[in-house]
Amino acid sequence: MSPLLGDKRVLMKNFRPDKLVQQRRSAWLKLGGKLATTIKQDAEKGISQDPDGKPFPPYKESYAIKKAAGKASPVGADRQISPPNLRLTGTMLGSISPQKATKDSVEIIYRDGLKVLGNANPPARLKKGKRNIFGLNNKNWGHARDFIDDEIDQKILKFNRKKVFFDIKV
Repeated sequence: MSPLLGDKRVLMKNFRPDKLVQQRRSAWLKLGGKLATTIKQDAEKGISQDPDGKPFPPYKESYAIKKAAGKASPVGADRQISPPNLRLTGTMLGSISPQKATKDSVEIIYRDGLKVLGNANPPARLKKGKRNIFGLNNKNWGHARDFIDDEIDQKILKFNRKKVFFDIKV
C-alpha cells in the first residue's frame, strides 16, 4: 500500500485518448469552409497555394490588355489584371467547397478541377506562369493546425470538468 494513496482506490472511467483527436463532422465542415474561403481570398490577392505561398506571375501583356478591355472571354466580368486573381468569370473559384466531412477529415472539392490543374501546371507549349490554387500553402496549413489544436483543447477542458476516479492497485 502506498503511503501517499492510503487505501483509497480510484478508477479511471470513460477516458479514451483516441477520442481527443476525433472531431465532430460539423467542426470539420467549419474548418473546410474556412480553408475554401482562404484559398479564394488568397487567389484574389494573387497568392499561390504552393508551400511558400509565392505571388502569381503576371499575365502575358496581350492577355492583360484583352482582360482589361473585357475581351478575354465573352462572359468575363472581372477585369483585374494585377495581381492576377484567376477570377475572369468566377466559375473556377466559385466551385471550391468543403464536402464529405467525417470524424477524421473533410474534403475540399474543386468541381472545376481541370481548370485548377491547368493553372497549377500549364503545358510548357503555352509558356504560361503557374498559378496554383490546389491544396494549401504553409500559412494555411498553420491555420488548419491551430483550428484542430483549439478543438482538442476544448475537449480536454471539457474532460477536465468531469470527475475522474482512479483505481490504483498497489
